Amino acid sequence: MNLRTSYLGVNFENPFILASAPPVATGDMIRRAFDEGWSGAVIKTLCCDSVRNFPNRFAVLRSGNRITGFENLELLSEQTPDDWYRDITAIKADYPNRPIIGSIMGDACSPDKWISLAKGCQDAGCDILELNFSCPHGYPERGRGAAIGQNADYAAQITRWLVECNELSIPLVPKLTSAVANIQHIGEELALAGAHGFCAINTIPSFFGFDLKTLRPRPDIGGMTSYGGYSGPGIKPIALRAVSALCKSPGLPVMACGGITNGFDAAEFMLLGAPLVQLATEVMLHGFGMVNKMQLELREFMEWHQFDCPDDFIGHCLEQVTDYGKLPAGLHSIAVLQPDRCTHCGACTIACRDGGYQAISCSDELPKIDPAKCVGCSLCSLVCPVGAIKMSNIDKKS
Repeated sequence: MNLRTSYLGVNFENPFILASAPPVATGDMIRRAFDEGWSGAVIKTLCCDSVRNFPNRFAVLRSGNRITGFENLELLSEQTPDDWYRDITAIKADYPNRPIIGSIMGDACSPDKWISLAKGCQDAGCDILELNFSCPHGYPERGRGAAIGQNADYAAQITRWLVECNELSIPLVPKLTSAVANIQHIGEELALAGAHGFCAINTIPSFFGFDLKTLRPRPDIGGMTSYGGYSGPGIKPIALRAVSALCKSPGLPVMACGGITNGFDAAEFMLLGAPLVQLATEVMLHGFGMVNKMQLELREFMEWHQFDCPDDFIGHCLEQVTDYGKLPAGLHSIAVLQPDRCTHCGACTIACRDGGYQAISCSDELPKIDPAKCVGCSLCSLVCPVGAIKMSNIDKKS
């Protein structure tokens, strides 16, 4: 069993790479990540302007002691492009088998800046180039980042500038935002413009509210705040939707990013068709060493199904995702209680009474499910804390 995979002709030792984010703020950080087992890295996004980040620019949501949501107001790399070019060249010399993906950002009316940054990354040794069309904060108000990714015409024009540059030969991969009405439409227009693949998704525009004891905003930047990028496990379903949509149409190879916390999460994105997964937030919270556990978890998943390598299951489940109107009609199911597991907590009764179809009654004895009222919505089985209710398919005709 091995975890080797490839993306646009570039080979990776495993599917786990670092996203363009704080964990890749310097070349030394990328080196440490490679030493821990990460198979590749996307550098912190380069631009032609000087960058100064605010202090206290992060905020979190918690469930007990667990951080379930993360917001950041961090901008692009504080290092100059020339500094990065030197770092990339040196890292590639020491880690020739670890791909480095450049990341660049310009504006919608300046081809020279996009082309200059792209050539600089390529000449330094980058294997792939990611186009930041998706940063949700700081830059959209300047006509960059998500302001480009939300406009198919702007994004396609920039892609064409780079595709038509005879001096560029590395694959071009726009990083897309989910904050659009139809991500497939954006992807299809960029495919026509010559994009080779996609990365989906970036963080999501958000506002984390206030500390109600102090009335200070989160994050608190001198008593003020702004809208930032939301990441963490809460955005995984949004990222899964975007990846599945793009894998269906236009069907170019996708690097998955968003809400991935472990190797099992990665497997879900790979089942949709993504050969690579990018991580950032979970690395910020738990460190580079988590990649070893992720590899073990992915191997465990592969053992369940006797897959020998990622190619055996990449895209395996994509066809199970379809439009609502194409879902199979005529299916019927009913909730069935497993009495030996029931703890009499009442959760199913309350949920069915106030959020379902009043099919469950409860007395001093076990909950009773009325099959004439049960419509098979599955709410009761989901709220049961011990798995005492299962859904069973039935034949309505019998």
